[in-house]
Amino acid sequence: MDEEDALRLSREIAENVRKALSSMPLSKRRETVGMGEDGTPTKAADKVAEDIAIEILKRHDVTIVTEESGVVGEGDIFVALDPLDGTFNATRGIPIYSVSLCFSNSDKLKDAFFGYVCNLATGDEYYADSTGAYRNGEKIGVSKERSLYCNAIIYYPDKKYPFRRMRIFGSAATELCFFADGSFDCFIDIRQNGMLRIYDAAAGIFIAEKAGGRVTDDKGRDLGNKKFDMQERLNIVAANEELHKKLLELIK
Repeated sequence: MDEEDALRLSREIAENVRKALSSMPLSKRRETVGMGEDGTPTKAADKVAEDIAIEILKRHDVTIVTEESGVVGEGDIFVALDPLDGTFNATRGIPIYSVSLCFSNSDKLKDAFFGYVCNLATGDEYYADSTGAYRNGEKIGVSKERSLYCNAIIYYPDKKYPFRRMRIFGSAATELCFFADGSFDCFIDIRQNGMLRIYDAAAGIFIAEKAGGRVTDDKGRDLGNKKFDMQERLNIVAANEELHKKLLELIK
């Protein structure tokens, strides 16, 4: 599988998931239908989205790591899949929820070769490959803001920070893309014990890095050795190179 295959598959999944969700009333989307492999309740919207994505991906020789079903398949290509990142938003009609896929040649993030995020509510498409990062087909790059008086997405501020604005949107995949395209100057999630799982963030991390961002944990350590498995947890600090250094000092 190459980058073109991954893009084609991702678009097919996004189109079919978007169609399915658009036909579901909000009351139906929010029905609890089971418990996911990650230990959180599975909503009907999650189940529909994942079933569609897995059906398409299983036509290929891949290993899928996904929120509701856990690990599916035994292929050489690993796919970190979040078929519906931002379930709360999707079940309330808040237009920030995405399908997220990251393709890797191994079970580690450092071997990723393609990342894809599509905001299912708006149709905005982000992806990254060996040539860079794109939003709706146009190349993107991270903000060049150097000051801590910046626009930040941060989970969750537990002290006073010097940021100009602080926002939380409830979809890490989408939010990392908001950072990647320069809409926000940084993305920070330093919750204790790490609340993000690999499928939440792998595609967004890959896109952000290809857009010129520096993405590490809260100690400044590279995330490349993070594994595509259900136990992996992440803290993330993402910004341009200069701002990133200041953020690490700030959150010590």
